Amino acid sequence: MTTRSVRIPDDLDQRLVEYAEASHMSINAVIVRAVEQTLDRLAHEITIAQAADDVFARRGELFRRLADS
Repeated sequence: MTTRSVRIPDDLDQRLVEYAEASHMSINAVIVRAVEQTLDRLAHEITIAQAADDVFARRGELFRRLADS
């Protein structure tokens, strides 16, 4: 397991502490969950963007003709 040191603005840290307490979770668990969810969302966005690029690459001429209609 890796240990990282992260600088967090005071207002964000306060929100983090409040959320962790209200959720009965450790601050570490909240941070790990937030990073996992963010990375999953970003990976999904990349997958969608790549699929859209692929569609436009394969069907670009069709989209151009539709735009000209």
